[in-house]
Amino acid sequence: MTLHEFIASVSPLFPGADAVTQTVALAGVAGLVLTPAERLAPAAMQPLVRRQGLGLDVIYWFCTPILTRFLTALVMCAILFIAAWCVGLERVSPDILIDGFGPLARQPVWLQCVEVLILADFVDYWTHRTLHRGPLWRIHAIHHSPREMNWMSSSRVHPLNDLMTRSCQLLPILGLGFSAMSVISVVPLVAFYVMFLHANLRWDFGPLRWVLVSPAYHRWHHTADEEGIDKNFAGIFPVWDVLFGTAYFPRWLPRTYGLRGEQLEESFLAHVLYPFRSSGGQAADGGAGKTGA
Repeated sequence: MTLHEFIASVSPLFPGADAVTQTVALAGVAGLVLTPAERLAPAAMQPLVRRQGLGLDVIYWFCTPILTRFLTALVMCAILFIAAWCVGLERVSPDILIDGFGPLARQPVWLQCVEVLILADFVDYWTHRTLHRGPLWRIHAIHHSPREMNWMSSSRVHPLNDLMTRSCQLLPILGLGFSAMSVISVVPLVAFYVMFLHANLRWDFGPLRWVLVSPAYHRWHHTADEEGIDKNFAGIFPVWDVLFGTAYFPRWLPRTYGLRGEQLEESFLAHVLYPFRSSGGQAADGGAGKTGA
């Protein structure tokens, strides 16, 4: 594989020319589906549109899928290039990312999609839990800053948070030989599901409440109430929280949301710089329970 072929093979990792159109379209679909649902079954009484932090969420809505993910893709490509160079570029197929390699890539795409979803969610559980500890918490605190949540709050992610999460998920998946097609196939589903989980909805899925993460389940992760601190890290399957002792899902909903003991400035630049500023005397090893998510 030549350098030109390598660049062509990793191009799907970057936001394309139609990224803005896709972002606007996704917001339109979510607005048409989730906003009426929030009106019919709200988890908390708050304005549908003119809520706290909406302007900042709009900025994140465009920055996260375009600028932030471009930077993430750039770092991941550097890592992949180093790995390919160590193996020997001439020994690497130009189609290795798209087609995958080994026995996992020979499975049907639908089966790879299921396996990728389970593996990615397991890795995300531990990455997410790690981000609630030590100095890494200041990176993840950005995501916990909204005091009034709705589906657009899902995009409020620090660039370093996105880099860590996606790298920890994608690099093992690609390294194991799964095809990029299986990853690309589940991305739209996961993207919409993440928005759904952050929506202002009281749905808990009833008899399936311990099978799939619901909006009510995830709201306990974003609560500022003491009882919910450092709970419910799973993104799709609650089984990880159950197995590793971080599940908390009572029949009632939290009272408050956001950070405990601190309120971030509603400024995109302030958020980007926040992890690099002094913690102001707060515990350096504190996760959500110490510094307040």
